[in-house]
Amino acid sequence: MQRKLAHRGPDGTGEAFVDGAALACTRLAMVDHDGGAQPMVSPDGRWTLVYSGEVYNHLRLRTALDWPFRTRSDTETVLAAFARWGSACVGRLNGMFSFFVWDHQQQRGFAARDRLGVKPFAYALGADGRELRFASEAKALVAAAGCPPAADPDAVIEYLVAPCFSGVDRSPFAGVRYLPPGHTLSFDRDGADIKRWWSWAPPAADDDDGLAAPATTTLAFELREHLATAVGRTLQADAPLGLFLSGGLDSSAIASYARLPSFTVVFEGQASYDYARSTIVCSDDTPFAHLLRDHLGIAGTDVAVPRAEIAGDLARIAIANDALPAWEQEIAQHRLAQAAARSVKAVLVGDAADETHYGYHFLLDPIATSDPAAILHRLGSVPIAAAWGKDPVAAAGARYRELAEAAGERWSTPRQRVRATTRLIVERWLPRLLHNGDIHTMAASLEARVPFADIDLLQLAQRVPPAAALRDGVEKHVLREALRHRLPERIRSRRKSALPKDQGVQAVYQEEARRVLREPPALVRDMVDLRRLAPLADAPLLTESERAQLFRVICLAHWAGHYDVRSP
Repeated sequence: MQRKLAHRGPDGTGEAFVDGAALACTRLAMVDHDGGAQPMVSPDGRWTLVYSGEVYNHLRLRTALDWPFRTRSDTETVLAAFARWGSACVGRLNGMFSFFVWDHQQQRGFAARDRLGVKPFAYALGADGRELRFASEAKALVAAAGCPPAADPDAVIEYLVAPCFSGVDRSPFAGVRYLPPGHTLSFDRDGADIKRWWSWAPPAADDDDGLAAPATTTLAFELREHLATAVGRTLQADAPLGLFLSGGLDSSAIASYARLPSFTVVFEGQASYDYARSTIVCSDDTPFAHLLRDHLGIAGTDVAVPRAEIAGDLARIAIANDALPAWEQEIAQHRLAQAAARSVKAVLVGDAADETHYGYHFLLDPIATSDPAAILHRLGSVPIAAAWGKDPVAAAGARYRELAEAAGERWSTPRQRVRATTRLIVERWLPRLLHNGDIHTMAASLEARVPFADIDLLQLAQRVPPAAALRDGVEKHVLREALRHRLPERIRSRRKSALPKDQGVQAVYQEEARRVLREPPALVRDMVDLRRLAPLADAPLLTESERAQLFRVICLAHWAGHYDVRSP
């Protein structure tokens, strides 16, 4: 298991074999290289901790802890916080984290994951429920099993028909689950107990009349101040930092406070593409990234992605992302991470801003928010073999609607539908996006830091009514107001555009798809309706949705082949 995670921790390894537990760690050291070695044992020998992440308020927490600190590491602060406050410590941690503490005295383990799911936690329970295995990535658990894994059919179907919401609570490997964001897991001889400790709680939809202009101005001012503080917190490190810069509002806002070396991805033909044909990539990033770099006077690297190498990239991202690649933009994440890791050890990213500040333009579309299935139809779904159900898209949509309703959401009025859709975006879409960001950066031994996941920013974002955030038909209205006069107006007013992808890659995908169709792995043959998919491999012109379908099937084939996944 430890060897399978070597890419996540090139700065040190450690093991602890104690009564009832065996713990191992591979560490990417960002603070106190020598002092933060893991697993870390409390001075009295009672608790042993393994931990992934960065807690940015750890120095402040130390002032409230009666503990004989021996290091500068936030790892020791997390251990001390658990020893002092028990499970309640999670609410005091401001940052990104997943950790596990073993209590030797009580023979009990405790695991926790941060609010939004920035850092991962995969786990598997033994057949009798009395054995727990866990890791940062599912592939380590598969390696520990010692036999070819089987696929979880429900997880694979979710990936094929609802990629944006997939991979949040269950892995496509049978028997491997993910601890959901904002949850804890307690484990002892009686088994596992999972509890939610944090949830998204925006203003009630029925009371949402927006905010008057003066109130919006005040909220925008607070947001601006909190963002400056949040970015400052993420700059704590004993290693060089950089940032991913798209020239969009979110990454540009971070750059305006951090002023670090930046990395921008560039695909072939990006400047000449007709973006009116694109669903979520609305404009070319490059001119905006260059504008901001010049405006701030920061160094910048354009990361080119040759089209001739994209077929290889598909295999690489499918092997790296053991939850299966959901978006074509993961090629960009992979390339950016590989390039940045040559000169920095961590990057700041703009993730979580769109999801927590109403940044998606489709929230203004009453059809898109009418039902979760409408979003799935908008983004496109792979045809599923008939044996797995008549209408998997409708079934997935109904499941997501039930999840939102169980959390108290309703779909009766337009305002309620926007709020309910936003809950799904925060609790399903965002964890998937953050998983992708973590998996591709850590594959390059690079840490991704997320200022918009800061506690103070999250609490403030939850005070913004949807009508205020979407005022005048503009997404992220309050955040845009917070950045007035701080960013060039062309960037501040730029419409949300997703991370770029190669829009001219049809021929590459079709060639790869024909290879899969000639010799499909058993999993692909059994779960995908290849008869309905086949025409896309030779179509003269694919829509963006059809191209995305081929992308997912190709990645599924690479994943199944590399891990020797058995069909269910």
